[in-house]
Amino acid sequence: MSWIEITYRVLFSFVVLLIMTRLMGKEHMAQLTFFDYVTGITVGSLAAAVVTDTSLEMIKGIYALILWSILNIIIEFVILKFDKSRLLITGKPSILIKRGEIDKKALAKCRFNADELNMMLRNKDIFDITEVDYAILETSGKLTVLKKPKFDYVTNKDMPISVKQNRNLPVQIINNGKIIESVMTEYNLDINWVHSEVKRLGYKDMKDIFYAGINSQGQFFIVPLFKENRYQNH
Repeated sequence: MSWIEITYRVLFSFVVLLIMTRLMGKEHMAQLTFFDYVTGITVGSLAAAVVTDTSLEMIKGIYALILWSILNIIIEFVILKFDKSRLLITGKPSILIKRGEIDKKALAKCRFNADELNMMLRNKDIFDITEVDYAILETSGKLTVLKKPKFDYVTNKDMPISVKQNRNLPVQIINNGKIIESVMTEYNLDINWVHSEVKRLGYKDMKDIFYAGINSQGQFFIVPLFKENRYQNH
């Protein structure tokens, strides 16, 4: 491939890619669905192939690039005009926590575990899962959180009273029926105390517990795996 050929391949591909991205890229990056993400990668790969792959005729590469972009524009038009197609193509948000209760089926369907849910909550500056009323995983992969009213943020204007500043950092002790040994050691927790708390709250087998820990108020709480899907604490 000569320098001249490289130059006109790059220039022509750049112009076509600029036009196609202007037509397709009207959504904010934070709102991209997985389909949009894959489409972006594919368009970039096709453009790269047009520039570097000498075995590919440039006109055919440009045709593939334009065709893929047109298909994406058609899909966006269909989604805009027909609401049902949006659910089929982009999916719908998943409610992971509803009215303060973890929906384990929704969690499993999204291939999430308790650790990943906690991580996403911490990204929202929420360190205590018991403070959450609703947590919704959007189609963009971002988590939207609504806190319980009593834990919602207040300002001095809303309630000009002194607030206790120092709270305990919530600790997860049990995950999917298993005690997390590293946490027990790090926080110097007694395993006999954990077993006694579990029994006190009416659980005979650790396997019945999906998630358990100590919240920011120092209360031991349990999210059961079966039976009633409610938090229990003292």
